[in-house]
Amino acid sequence: MTGLLLFLTPFIKQINQLWTYQENASYLEIHIGKRQLEHEIESLTLLEVKPTELVYKKAVDGKADERIIFDMYEDKLRKKPGFQPIIVGLRSATFVELDSLIEMTLVTLQGERYVYFLKK
Repeated sequence: MTGLLLFLTPFIKQINQLWTYQENASYLEIHIGKRQLEHEIESLTLLEVKPTELVYKKAVDGKADERIIFDMYEDKLRKKPGFQPIIVGLRSATFVELDSLIEMTLVTLQGERYVYFLKK
């Protein structure tokens, strides 16, 4: 029995390290997606903040303004029109408009909760 335990101990330690790595990778995915969202909205004008979506407009030369919407689709925060995933692996994304900021709450599929603040 002791021999089996000595044999399995390195594998158990490796699994714990992989689990920690996976949790850090999830955080990194969320953080990169948040940064991408910030980059996307820098050049846009905010029109409306809804509980589950952000609505912006983009000035287009010589044409009507284009509406850009960020909302949830399945397990992704996406950019419309079209389908551009910004953050994947989400259970929900909610938005609350504050004075000069937008509070964005993200809940991952694993139940981790992250709160970020975006500039208007």
